[in-house]
Amino acid sequence: MFDMHFRRLLAASLLLCSSCAGSDSRTAAPLSTSHKSLGEEIAKDEPLRFSITSGIIGNHFYREGPVAAHCVTKSGTSPRLVVAFPAGNAAVGVWFSTQEKPIEFQFVPDTRLEPVIQERGMRGVSARLRANVGRFRLDRALLTNVRIVRDFTVGEEAEAIPPALLDTLAHETVRGQPLVLRRKTLDGRHIELHLSPDNDTVLTFEEDDPVFISESGVVEFHATALTDYEPLTPLPTARVLRPGVGGSERLRNVLTFLSYEEKLLAGSWRFLTYFGRDTLISVLLLLPVLEPPAIEAGLGSVLERLAPDGNVAHEEDLGEFAAIKHLREGPPMPADLSQPIFDYKMIDDDLLLAPVAAAYLLDSPEGRARAEAFLSRTTSSGWTYRHALRQNLAFVVARATPYALKPVPEHLLSIWAHTTMGQWRDSLLGLDGARLPFDVNTALVPAALDAASRLFASDLMGPDPAAAKATDTLVPPWLETERHFRMTVPEDIAKERIRAYAMSERLDPAPALASIDGPVRYHALALYAPGAPLPVMHSDTSFSLLYTHPSPEVLELAAQTMIRPFPAGLLTNVGLVIANPALAEDPSITAAFTRFDYHGTVVWSFQQAMLAAGLSRQLARSDLPARTRALLEQSDRAVWQAIRMTEAHQEWELWTWEPRDGQAEFLLLGQKKGHEAESNAAQLWSTLFLGISSASRSSDMR
Repeated sequence: MFDMHFRRLLAASLLLCSSCAGSDSRTAAPLSTSHKSLGEEIAKDEPLRFSITSGIIGNHFYREGPVAAHCVTKSGTSPRLVVAFPAGNAAVGVWFSTQEKPIEFQFVPDTRLEPVIQERGMRGVSARLRANVGRFRLDRALLTNVRIVRDFTVGEEAEAIPPALLDTLAHETVRGQPLVLRRKTLDGRHIELHLSPDNDTVLTFEEDDPVFISESGVVEFHATALTDYEPLTPLPTARVLRPGVGGSERLRNVLTFLSYEEKLLAGSWRFLTYFGRDTLISVLLLLPVLEPPAIEAGLGSVLERLAPDGNVAHEEDLGEFAAIKHLREGPPMPADLSQPIFDYKMIDDDLLLAPVAAAYLLDSPEGRARAEAFLSRTTSSGWTYRHALRQNLAFVVARATPYALKPVPEHLLSIWAHTTMGQWRDSLLGLDGARLPFDVNTALVPAALDAASRLFASDLMGPDPAAAKATDTLVPPWLETERHFRMTVPEDIAKERIRAYAMSERLDPAPALASIDGPVRYHALALYAPGAPLPVMHSDTSFSLLYTHPSPEVLELAAQTMIRPFPAGLLTNVGLVIANPALAEDPSITAAFTRFDYHGTVVWSFQQAMLAAGLSRQLARSDLPARTRALLEQSDRAVWQAIRMTEAHQEWELWTWEPRDGQAEFLLLGQKKGHEAESNAAQLWSTLFLGISSASRSSDMR
């Protein structure tokens, strides 16, 4: 029996984890954590409860003590309910029957998400839900891990769920009042969903499927989701943000919801766990407004998860998702199947640690005062944080040395051979298969080297003047790498391609064409190989603006790309898109970057924040020619105007657009069929606007 179960599980895990094959993943030692045991009460802050709704998606958040959850309702023709927990990255996903016409599925008015704590260790939330339909059938339910539920929300097609996985993840159904769906996970934890009809709604069954029926034509029911995964330790609001921090209350709520002593979570509901890149970018830009406990929670989580060679972990597999991977890989297996597995396939996050460490430990008065105690902490593997940081600095120096010694494009940093992604555009077509990213090679490497040199020279790392000097000599060649990415398109060809692209997207080409008065020059998003650029305009100059001191010529190229209306540049009336393939001659490239794609012609909130912060940083310079400064000021006004136009959606991960009357009209990604992914309502690095005004005034920010 066990052998048959194992074979089914193996088949399921192969299907589930096929995208992970060949990635550099390593099983972690048990993490050192500061949370209390289940027998002790986690200190309580004031309850955090807020909602964010846009279009057909409603998001409701609750966090207090050991209870933290995010409940998502989706209306339309494919209604869905998701409850996601930071604890264990556990989740419940429920898909209801497809509707002929769009329906509203949401919380009953004047109700809110409520906490539930049971004596047997189950914790969760309860909601009163309403669907304006007389018959509401539950088609499918998954009680498992966020990663698994997330994979099956894309496209909302039940047929896409592998049967072997459904077999492995089958839950028990206990008919009664309430109806209970419950399951023991592969790592020995428990997840439950309780459903009970309300008002005139009755619950019946059709071919074993639960069906809510209401004679009034409005179904109402209670839903309670519970789990016994060990909770994270919430950072109280007073230990996250400094007193008097202004900005949007929504952004403050989002940041607080995602902040825990163990780590800062990347976003909810789809990325409700650690992500190295998101943590490091967020901590850097939020330094002026974060309290030290939040800063050190972020930095500490990165240092805790470093590989022995100093490589920064991209993300972690937790709970049942980790268990499936352990079982897939076979013996020897850890005693605890939920032991985290860390992914090290990205190349950009390795370069982000040193700049943040230097900014906090060297440049911040509070950081300097706390540096010795912080660096003396130990990881679960027994390293001090100081040793872990030194390992990362050595890793960065080793990676950067070949190009510095011989600055040819063949020595640029490439995405690892075993994967197709390596920087923040980490979807399958985020770089269209290109291997040498612009942001990594032009901004992040020199910034990391500069920070490493400063850290080596400081008392925190020795000091080690020889290492500091050797590292410093590597920087100059890397400051010239943008030359490998330069693109020039003659004016007549550029106008022809832009006109054709605009017409194909049902956009008015006139504003874009009017902005072109000569050859169009820009930097390619990446190189497929040395001398083979990916001809896509992009927003990744944000990294150059924020982390380096580009030449006036490079600054002007970046400014013109931001100022020009899409598709001549990046600017639309719903924000700055992160990619623009209009000048590509190859139609396969334009097909890879569309408004339906996660990293296509869409707007990411954090990229606009980085552009704004980077522009302010460059404008603080005193060495800029008048023409360059004027272009940067024009770009700054354009970026902030775009930000203000979508201010109501700042906390969302990203959004897209639809053509209407020749212009772009706002639309959240995931609201319509055909969208590649679904935007998170609460994203860590979308809270960067809380720190921009303060950070931008600091000309010392490196």
